Amino acid sequence: MIQRFLTIACAASILLLNGCTMDAFLFNNLALTEYSLSAAVIPASQVEAVTLQSGAETIYGFYVKQPDSQRVEPHQVILYSHGNKYNIEEYWNRVELFYRAGFDVFIYDYRGYGKSTGKSSEQGLHEDATAALNYLRSRKDVDTTQIVDYGYSLGGVPTMYLAATQHQPKCVITEAIFASSEALIQTGTVLDVPGNYIMEGKFDNVSNARIRKAPLLMLHGTRDSFVPFQPHGRLIYEAAQQPKVLRLIDGADHTEVPSTLGEDAYIEVIRTFIKGN
Repeated sequence: MIQRFLTIACAASILLLNGCTMDAFLFNNLALTEYSLSAAVIPASQVEAVTLQSGAETIYGFYVKQPDSQRVEPHQVILYSHGNKYNIEEYWNRVELFYRAGFDVFIYDYRGYGKSTGKSSEQGLHEDATAALNYLRSRKDVDTTQIVDYGYSLGGVPTMYLAATQHQPKCVITEAIFASSEALIQTGTVLDVPGNYIMEGKFDNVSNARIRKAPLLMLHGTRDSFVPFQPHGRLIYEAAQQPKVLRLIDGADHTEVPSTLGEDAYIEVIRTFIKGN
């Protein structure tokens, strides 16, 4: 206990002395010069590389489109905001699952991730997600009433922000998202110090969940060791207004919701919720 306290105190002191905040601990950037995406499930012909402007930064993403022979009207588009680890390549397997489920998908890298320029921040997440949404709005083949906001882990921040302040999505899906920066710190995910002590961003998913009106599906593993359900997901779910659905995935850790459910079962859960709203 003493050693843990000293470690926390030292880390906090170093950050304060250097004028730093804990916000950077939420971001795990890995810069790329080129993306390498598997074509085993999604043919390269169905993938469009996209470049966007987000403020002064350049954001990179990929639009994945169902073959015309498989397209039915109205067709839904999943706007996928990924977690804090690395870049789009790390989450391409999730895009493959959505493609198998029959949906178009747009995935993008936040500033500082992959080929996207700049430095990540809460404001940056908001701006990048808004740029991604505006891109979908600009496409003639996208019905803006059929956009689904999906956020995994860190991606819950831009997802909840969009649904609360920028548009009325068809529905919202979250997976293993945290309540706020303060909750992250107080539960020991970052450091066990008050959330307003050395963090600039609030990353407040609870407040945005309360504001949003679109149907909400929350997925969370019962064994999530990074973002435990009780101090995070529970707070969000209790704050969120109806309509809302909670699916606790027994035995799943932070990254394991699809694999614990099984890919086919996961696809069916996502498909059923989207098609039913």
